[in-house]
Amino acid sequence: MTATARVKDGLLDFLQTAFRLFPWPTEPGLRKIGRPDASSPVLLTGNFDLTVRRLVKALEGRDAWLLVAPSGGINVWCASSGGHLSTHQVVTALKTSGIADQVSHRQVILPQLAATGVLALDVFRRSRWQVRFGPVDLRDLPEYLETREKTDAMRRVTFPLRDRLQMALMWAAPTALVIGALALWLAPGWTLPCIALVAAMSASVFTLYDRLGVRRREILLTTSIALALAATWSADGGAAALTAAVVAPAFLSALLTLDYAGSTPLEGGSHFEERSWHIALDEAACEGVFRCFEVCPEACFERDDAGRKAILAHDERCIRCGACVVQCPKDALFLESDAGERIPPDTIRRFKLNLLGKRKIVAPGAPGANRAAGR
Repeated sequence: MTATARVKDGLLDFLQTAFRLFPWPTEPGLRKIGRPDASSPVLLTGNFDLTVRRLVKALEGRDAWLLVAPSGGINVWCASSGGHLSTHQVVTALKTSGIADQVSHRQVILPQLAATGVLALDVFRRSRWQVRFGPVDLRDLPEYLETREKTDAMRRVTFPLRDRLQMALMWAAPTALVIGALALWLAPGWTLPCIALVAAMSASVFTLYDRLGVRRREILLTTSIALALAATWSADGGAAALTAAVVAPAFLSALLTLDYAGSTPLEGGSHFEERSWHIALDEAACEGVFRCFEVCPEACFERDDAGRKAILAHDERCIRCGACVVQCPKDALFLESDAGERIPPDTIRRFKLNLLGKRKIVAPGAPGANRAAGR
């Protein structure tokens, strides 16, 4: 890759990270990585361009087949949770791409975070392709392809500084454009300070917010207003500027924390209809298939190999993504309220989340989808 190409690629990475709240689709279809042959691995992901390009970079120097399935140009986790990357899209890609004519095996590797929307057992029933869920982080993919084994670290989602700063940028960029444009129109001299406030608050939220304790919203609000007032006062701002120094941080604090939990892998969406429910395991129904152990991004489960039972050892970590419920072939897992109400597994598989966190979207090709759509 030439220096010019690297600069263009880096600029595109920046733009797609900064504005990843919006779809960035790339062309679906079958792609060659290196010089794959009939025994080369087959990987499948959604058509979010940033993910596809990062995946290609992670596979540099290797030979593989890459299937890009239509997911609305949205990243894998959001697309799977919202019904945009489902069993239907995976089966259709496997059947129409011609990949069956290129390889001698029938095994496809999906991102682990696709487990919330893609039912591995149904993919096999409908296409005879076996699904394996690869590691959470692309950086672990080369090692996984070498060993074909997932370590515990490969299964669990983390939130390192690199990812925190990317999420901060994702929220800061469009917000800074809007706030900066308003400031440029109303008070041009305060445009750069307003953009700096957006950047500082975005970085603070995604690097510190989860460490502030139970009163974190109040701490963020009072601290940001105090600092904005101090900066405005020192710059000899008038009454209007001091008023803005109170209103702007309050607005930004509300905006950036509105769905902070849903923008991180730490807690699950704050507007999620079932956010106060908990995961429950029916030990009598469990037969130790351990799909829950394989796909849980928070490592909530442990294995009892001798007793052939899964153990829900860390339910306090659960973010209610539903991956374990979707993948369990024995229907031994479900969401349960404190009052004992249950959401059955079939409902989790059939209905995906809309933008308000409610199960209103019928996943294409999901069990019972036609019945649900006709109700």
